[in-house]
Amino acid sequence: MRTNIYDFFEKRQQLGVQPGLDRIKALLEALDHPEEKFTSIHIAGTNGKGSTGAFLQAALRANRYQVGTFTSPSLHGLTGFILINGEPISETAFTELFQEIEPVIEQMDKEGRSPSHFEIITALSFLYFSRNVDIAIIEAGMGGREDTTNVIKPVLSIITTVSKDHTAFLGETLEEIAAHKAGIIKPFTPIITGVEGEGLLPIVTEANKKRAVLYRFGMDFMMENVQVDEFEWKNIASSYRVKLQTIGLHQHHNASIAIQALKVLKNRFGHLDIQVAIEAIQKVMIPGRMEKIHDNPFILVDGAHNEAGMKAFIKTVRAIYPRRKVKVLFAAFKDKDLKEMQSLLADVFPNLYITSFDHPRAAALTDYPIQDKGEQVEDWKTWIEDKINSSTAPILITGSFHFIDIIRSFVKSLERPE
Repeated sequence: MRTNIYDFFEKRQQLGVQPGLDRIKALLEALDHPEEKFTSIHIAGTNGKGSTGAFLQAALRANRYQVGTFTSPSLHGLTGFILINGEPISETAFTELFQEIEPVIEQMDKEGRSPSHFEIITALSFLYFSRNVDIAIIEAGMGGREDTTNVIKPVLSIITTVSKDHTAFLGETLEEIAAHKAGIIKPFTPIITGVEGEGLLPIVTEANKKRAVLYRFGMDFMMENVQVDEFEWKNIASSYRVKLQTIGLHQHHNASIAIQALKVLKNRFGHLDIQVAIEAIQKVMIPGRMEKIHDNPFILVDGAHNEAGMKAFIKTVRAIYPRRKVKVLFAAFKDKDLKEMQSLLADVFPNLYITSFDHPRAAALTDYPIQDKGEQVEDWKTWIEDKINSSTAPILITGSFHFIDIIRSFVKSLERPE
């Protein structure tokens, strides 16, 4: 890919978050509305969007659908936002799409309506999907109601979870945040949610208002006989035993939502084979989410980047390693709740290490509010190399997905032959 495209997107990131749908609508109108030319599933939620989408993607592919996925953050650079059958699109395809859309961006810039980094990549994905897929899974970025992706007309909407994140934009309470997520609900379009408790009311209210059939986790479908990597999925008419490759108790929840989504899609498409779909779900491994990246010593990475994600990470680790000492390396963005996440980790793991990484939003070591909880690591690369050469204890690395992406690449580079 030409260097100037990377430069363009790096500079465009400086525009930051710009709520509202006016710019993306203008961009898509100039491109003759590609968002209206493909079948889509829309997924919002604080956590679980990527995993639920990955389960769905595998299940649909197993049923011989050509599946697109729009996902963020990317674990594969610019092309990693736009996937085709689980793989990033080629750099050639991305470059051609950008060249096609560039004149529209330039015109909008002249008019003082500069589209953001995320809006441009969203438009690129819609353009690509309109020409290449049978169905696309579209993950909302932040929130839902005013999220850039909320211009599609999906056949199904999903809200995975609601917890506190991006509170400056979405509100301080679970109900306020859930109200933003509920904005993806469309008139007469089925909605599935894994949300329980106080965040559920705004979703129920919005579904009733839009006359959308609502399927609720724990009521309309549920899990029983739950083990670390296995559970029984049930609704009023069906039951399936599901054994996952993905490590993490929260992944049962995501897989359950995906199975309910497939049941709804079967009602629409008819020929979708649920048993084939579940067999595919059972084989899914999800990059950056409780992912093993090294054997000796065992190194596991997980993008737990907010309070709810961190609690899920800790719960799973305790189930896997109830008596073994582990070493935990943590780094996150400075606009996250560093104090809460650091406290959660320090209360459980005596061998906690805090570090930083190369990104404008990355928290510096001085940004961590609790200086006596966790040993600070100036050079995480040297730390990892040292542990690989000398440690037998499992190493768990968590925090921002951007940090996890860097870690994955670094550990992989160490394994390459000279």
